[in-house]
Amino acid sequence: MKITLELNPISAVHAPASIDTELTPYIARTAGVLPDEIVSYRIVKKSIDARKKPRVVFLYRTEVELAAGARPTGRYEDAAPRAEYHPADNTGHLKNPIVIGAGPAGLFAALVLARAGAEPIVLERGRDVVRRREDIDTFLTERKLNPESNYLFGEGGAGTWSDGKLFTRIHDPASAFVLETFVRCGAEASTLYFAHPHLGSDKLPGIVRAMREEIISLGGTFRWDSCVESVLVKNGVCAGVKLTGGETLEAPAVIAAAGHGARPFALSLVRAGVQCSMKGFQIGLRTEHPQTFINQCQYGMETPSEALGAAEYHVSSMPSRDGRFGGSTSFCMCPGGEIIAAVNEEGHLSTNGMSNSARDGKYANSAIITTVPTGIFETPEEAFGYLGELEQDFARAGGGNWTAPAQTVRDFIEGRKGKVPEGTSYRFGLNAARLDKILPDMITAALRRGLYNCGQTMHGFVEKGILIGGETHISLPFRFDRDRETFRSSLPGLYLCGEGAGMAGGIVSAAVDGLHTADALLRNGN
Repeated sequence: MKITLELNPISAVHAPASIDTELTPYIARTAGVLPDEIVSYRIVKKSIDARKKPRVVFLYRTEVELAAGARPTGRYEDAAPRAEYHPADNTGHLKNPIVIGAGPAGLFAALVLARAGAEPIVLERGRDVVRRREDIDTFLTERKLNPESNYLFGEGGAGTWSDGKLFTRIHDPASAFVLETFVRCGAEASTLYFAHPHLGSDKLPGIVRAMREEIISLGGTFRWDSCVESVLVKNGVCAGVKLTGGETLEAPAVIAAAGHGARPFALSLVRAGVQCSMKGFQIGLRTEHPQTFINQCQYGMETPSEALGAAEYHVSSMPSRDGRFGGSTSFCMCPGGEIIAAVNEEGHLSTNGMSNSARDGKYANSAIITTVPTGIFETPEEAFGYLGELEQDFARAGGGNWTAPAQTVRDFIEGRKGKVPEGTSYRFGLNAARLDKILPDMITAALRRGLYNCGQTMHGFVEKGILIGGETHISLPFRFDRDRETFRSSLPGLYLCGEGAGMAGGIVSAAVDGLHTADALLRNGN
């Protein structure tokens, strides 16, 4: 007999770190059965309830298999069958399609194609995670940037060194397939059920390497340091790609999963006539606070139990009714993490956040972002040009050499330069600047309102916070058009997916989009 039940709240303050594996007595008490009548259990969902801080509790939803003859007396439901995702078959006998990009969309597209026997060829302008780590270390220690191998480009995509947050609002059976793949490749089992799972920047390289090895074992091929300049078009059909070195590779079909950092490639598609539509996109600033402050705000204690770990937060502000201020929200919150320079060009600066699996650093950071509405820019070139100029403005305000411009939250709200504290996780140093003047007035107004509201919800947020650099690599300002059923773009033979196509916004949604795009290609045959 299988049942589903919600456990009574369990104290997170006193629970051991291993609580997830010790739920049998709690299940027995909630279900009204004996502990030895529980054959096994699976955690469906785990979340944290901190509304009565510091009395923080865990909430569990579990699926339990009971021994024959057990008669539960508590409140429960019969376990419902799970919707499952099944990759498409290679009925058209597709061979050697090209996948551009080894981020989540590209990796999962390649995995589906490889499992179907299509033997995909994955082209990545960056490097594998081992050499990429070396290039990042050189950047951090010597301030020497490799434009092709950095925090933005390389195996695993931009998310490899960005905490690996897996929270998503999409409801798709393929999401479970994505999480199960991560666990099979080395992620913690809690990835499958924790409400806000994360992989950690220290573990993600090993996870994506394991995925790559599986794809190779199934006949896939990876080529590093292979930057695609443009697609190859013959008789009105995408027939392959041209690399920046001049090499041409032909293929029966191409899946482009290049990520939103690959601006020149995206523009090459626009210039080739691939249809797209302008849309709103997000920009903002990265804010940092002491992690002990966030813990106190969220849990009512500066030092949470090991079972709880570092606290995170999500805040949002609605647009004003009179239209004077846009809405804002926190994004990519990294407890116990650090702020990094997510750049691939000299003279440009954009920040991002990352944290390791333990999330045990001194600082918490998050982007505070708002949306640039549709209609501000008429073309992709114009929008990308604006973002590039903004990144150059941030770099100049920092003083060069990757030093970041910074401003306290209070000074940003009140419009003054002020001083910045010495303590920060950002390794290249800070320079006091007027971030409120670098951003357009409408963006500054929306962020000021959002930050002020954060201070009303989390007392001390304004006084203890600092804003560091600008966040420009969040979403694409346009979306490539594609057929909803076939996933084909306006150029036959070319499929576009993930964040670089304007189709996703995070690791899981990008991975799911990659899965469905590969499925569509297999169904279509080309």
